[in-house]
Amino acid sequence: MELQQLRLFLAAAESESFTRGAERAFVSQPALSVSISKLEAEVGVKLFTRNKRNVVLTPAGRKLLQRAKLIVGECARAKDELKQHDVQRRLRLGVINTLSITHVARLIEQYRREHPDLKLDVVDSSAAEMHKLESDNRVDLVLTLLQSNPQASRRFNCSKEIFAEPYVVAMSRNHHLSRSPSISINDLDKEPFIGRSHCEHRKVMEGLLKQHNIRLNMAYITNQDDRALALVEADVGIAIVPEHYATSRITTLPLVEDLSQRSIGFEWGESENLNEITQFVDFASTASWTYADV
Repeated sequence: MELQQLRLFLAAAESESFTRGAERAFVSQPALSVSISKLEAEVGVKLFTRNKRNVVLTPAGRKLLQRAKLIVGECARAKDELKQHDVQRRLRLGVINTLSITHVARLIEQYRREHPDLKLDVVDSSAAEMHKLESDNRVDLVLTLLQSNPQASRRFNCSKEIFAEPYVVAMSRNHHLSRSPSISINDLDKEPFIGRSHCEHRKVMEGLLKQHNIRLNMAYITNQDDRALALVEADVGIAIVPEHYATSRITTLPLVEDLSQRSIGFEWGESENLNEITQFVDFASTASWTYADV
């Protein structure tokens, strides 16, 4: 008894016709008749009563009908499961490059450990480049600044805030300002300064400096936050950084004149990968983005 014989048997039984059954099974009517005859010879009983108008199942045929449905159905399900086995789960994530790599790495490592069968592709980019990633359909979701450009045409129309934070002044623990409760913009005058060239807050700071007629003493300019923090720790200069960059190795203090906050969260749109997206967003919502040395 072969699977194809059972398929043809079902087609004929459910159609109550060898002709209609053959059309349904995409075989010729003679081929279906031959297959049914061979099946009957193999099992040793008649499965159909044939007449000029249609064919009717015999009691033995009705008994086989139930078994055949189960067997063909299970084979179809097994085939689908094996096909799905070869399709690896995948999630493409864009991450804004002004997030602490320590926190990002911890989030990715924890998620990969809990989902070993998932291929998680991550790409860093600036806020401006993030829009390009979205529009080119190169990512499924992004962890970025929310409402950073409300006028932009966005393909991603869903969002969820993960945390909000101010910008702070970072300095070495031995810096002469490190014991102050807060820092005024006038305190920045002539202090050696580490410039983060990719910082999205730069224009706001430039406006504040111009307003107070303060000129920074640029000691180093970098587009890599790990370098900026290392320079701060080594007391090469001070820097303006997002609050979650704080560690036990440096001191961070609020800038009195700067009340700005940035909102960090996920953005995504309609996608066939929505299940993977929502799982990751829910997981990341439980992560801590406050001070923690790891």
